[in-house]
Amino acid sequence: MRPAVPATLRVCARAYAWLLRAYPARFRAEFGGEMVLVFSDCCSDAWRCGGPLGVWRVLGRTLLDMLASAPPLWAERLEEAMRGNPSRRGVGLWLADHGLAAGGLALVVLGATAWPFALSLGCAALGVAFFAWVAEADGVALPRPGRAVVRTCGCWETPLAFTVRHGRVALLFSRDEDPDRGGWSDAYTVHQRSDGAEVDARWELPLSREGEWSLRGRTPVATLCFEHHERVTYVTRGSLERALACATV
Repeated sequence: MRPAVPATLRVCARAYAWLLRAYPARFRAEFGGEMVLVFSDCCSDAWRCGGPLGVWRVLGRTLLDMLASAPPLWAERLEEAMRGNPSRRGVGLWLADHGLAAGGLALVVLGATAWPFALSLGCAALGVAFFAWVAEADGVALPRPGRAVVRTCGCWETPLAFTVRHGRVALLFSRDEDPDRGGWSDAYTVHQRSDGAEVDARWELPLSREGEWSLRGRTPVATLCFEHHERVTYVTRGSLERALACATV
């Protein structure tokens, strides 16, 4: 006769199965079964060592891990969806930027009127959205679907120089002075470095032409679309791909 499963383990297993919905369906289909087995083993070990309190600690750590790991996965999924359907890009980007705050507000309203449990979830979502806004206001870049974070030289609407990662390649875009126009050229000179390490335009200029950077070409400034969120600057991935495609030596 099989021993009875403690009630605490049953409750935590059902809670974890519900929490897995925080991940995209494709991710759950690929890794969900393995994640459930690992969680069950951890809970069993915690039960033998610490009883119910140990199991609840495992569930708490798992919840914190979900809060950190699920949003980037949804961002990647949303970016993939927008890539194949340009007409949904505007709505997709708005949801990526404001969906957490809007969902939190909706849950607060639902919790105050019909489902009290939703109130705490809504407050948590609003709290995360607020701290995300504070992070960007402090210069911390966040993952945004369809955008890549850039490190700029200066605070102009259109940067005079910036660096961005493109896969495993680090790219450096810089504009040269144009005395004939009385300002800066209307094209970026693009250099690349294949190691893809984090770089900062402030320390990479002036550039050593014979050094580790190689010339990729020149591309018009107008092809790039920048977005400024508080103290963080992003470039849309679509415009970055177009700029690299038309870069000529």
